Amino acid sequence: MDQRKTNHAIGGRKVRFAALLVGVAACTPPSSEVEGGDLLGVFDRDAGARDAAAEGGAPGPRDAGKAATGSTSQPEPGPSPTASAMVSAPRAPRTPPEGSCVAPEGEPLRELRRTLGRPPCRGAQILEHRDAEGSPRYACVFAPPGVETRAPLPVVVFFHAEDDNPTGVEKRTSLRKLSSQTNLTGDPAHTGFIVLAPQGRTFKGKPGSQFDTGATGPDNVDLAVVDHFLEQLTARGLVDRSRVYTLGMGAGGHMAATYAMMRADKVAAFATFAADAPPATWACPGPPPPAMVLYRACDAAVSCESVERWLRVRETQGAETPSLRLGEDRREEPHCTLKKRCSESKGMIHHNRWPKSREADLLRFLGGHALAVQR
Repeated sequence: MDQRKTNHAIGGRKVRFAALLVGVAACTPPSSEVEGGDLLGVFDRDAGARDAAAEGGAPGPRDAGKAATGSTSQPEPGPSPTASAMVSAPRAPRTPPEGSCVAPEGEPLRELRRTLGRPPCRGAQILEHRDAEGSPRYACVFAPPGVETRAPLPVVVFFHAEDDNPTGVEKRTSLRKLSSQTNLTGDPAHTGFIVLAPQGRTFKGKPGSQFDTGATGPDNVDLAVVDHFLEQLTARGLVDRSRVYTLGMGAGGHMAATYAMMRADKVAAFATFAADAPPATWACPGPPPPAMVLYRACDAAVSCESVERWLRVRETQGAETPSLRLGEDRREEPHCTLKKRCSESKGMIHHNRWPKSREADLLRFLGGHALAVQR
């Protein structure tokens, strides 16, 4: 009898332990499994059989009535909601505004420190163009194998950070791998997306390679160059014009926001990492394009507080802006890190650490938005 009780107790502990393991597994977000990858081949080559088993699940629907999350800088307990928590119902395509919604301001940057050559994007198609000021311009195109048969596809325009170039798509992110596995449309026939990564310029008095975001008039050649590259892909029948998105890191985040605001009739939504408010000011009655903002609690280049001031501005504009305040990696932080605990070296490491584990959240958010455009 005592032995039976002992066996029963041991069996009960095993059951409870197994249930605990199941519970832990169930609490692991899918994005925690995302790792970087390397896919070769764009338009004329197949990356191989390893892509044949790529997943094609559609992103979840999103709550059409969800407004901006706004700032999380106030001392409220608990982390910011994840992007997946914002998804609850399908949304109708957004009607684009008519005309420009950004007032022309600023003078274009024209003093180049040097001219940049072709970026060494391995296995990508490199587009070439000469801008209105005579400078050679380039963009790398990363696309899923067999893109011609999958098209038209969504396009994510990736703007690199100030110390980087278009090769950052491969070196920093997993977007190339995800471009063949991710369905942003909900249509199995159009699984995948194209990454268009334009190259910035080097200006006198400016660090690294950047995009001109201080000039919001029609003479901004960086805006015109991106227009040209998008038109090249569109002319080939590759682009789903209702699903063009922008994404940027650091100063590239300023360009992602600027282009989305100045081309609100072309860009369905945008996302940024380690970037605060761009110089462009929204001037239309309605809200600016939807955006997802990721940032670090400790960032020596773009402070947590600066990002959250931008979030508060977008909240007053009625703009949909889910945000994630991150710690060292994927973990969310309840507050901005105190300056005395955020050293210069630590803050720069955090600023340059692209959040690979949150890419699924970014893509899920972007895929939940589309523009109502004429076919």
